[in-house]
Amino acid sequence: MKNITLNLIYGLMLIIFPVSIFADGFTGPGSTSNNRMQAQAVMNDHPITINEARALPKDSWVILIGNIINALPGGKYYTFRDNSGEIIIEIERKVWRGLSVDVSDRVEIHGSVDINRGQVSIEAKAIIGTNTPIAIPNARAGQAIAISGPITISEARTLPKNSWVILTGNIVNEIRSAKYFLFRDSTGEITIEIERKVWRGLSVGVADRVEIYGYVDINKGQVSIEVKAIKKA
Repeated sequence: MKNITLNLIYGLMLIIFPVSIFADGFTGPGSTSNNRMQAQAVMNDHPITINEARALPKDSWVILIGNIINALPGGKYYTFRDNSGEIIIEIERKVWRGLSVDVSDRVEIHGSVDINRGQVSIEAKAIIGTNTPIAIPNARAGQAIAISGPITISEARTLPKNSWVILTGNIVNEIRSAKYFLFRDSTGEITIEIERKVWRGLSVGVADRVEIYGYVDINKGQVSIEVKAIKKA
């Protein structure tokens, strides 16, 4: 009888105070890391030095400006240099997005800190050349490109797969699997994918404008954005 009474009271409370994931505003996974002993990764939305990047926790988002001075064995590893020192960066083939640089060209690297056996490196997600346009250029058909400034969802939908974009808007809903969300700006809506580690401790509400960094994915004609970094706008 006692259990029945308690269940009845709880049921009435749900009616009076309905539970909703939006009760306190939509929130990302935030600081619920699988490894609580690991320092919280951080998000840097402005350029820092290599020396500063070396002091950050694994998976932290960084922007570095400097020069790629040589290629290392493996076909995707390079030495990157700025005024504070040098660091190894990993650049997958698709990350180049048609960009060609030499040792004298200063570039902007967007990527995450990797730490393996105490060795710090950077996993590059985008390379922005000094002459990379903010507006959408007339790229070769099918050639992924990197855009250096915010664009709209409508513009992002016209870009080739793997193009690097920056979008500003609101996350309005969780769709499925705790990593797919609906993102909206003044031009429309688009599905975005955000892995747990990409949140880097951030929590946002539906009213919070955010800036997302990621690349265009196209699957069976459906365009989405795979997010690599996110911050409050």
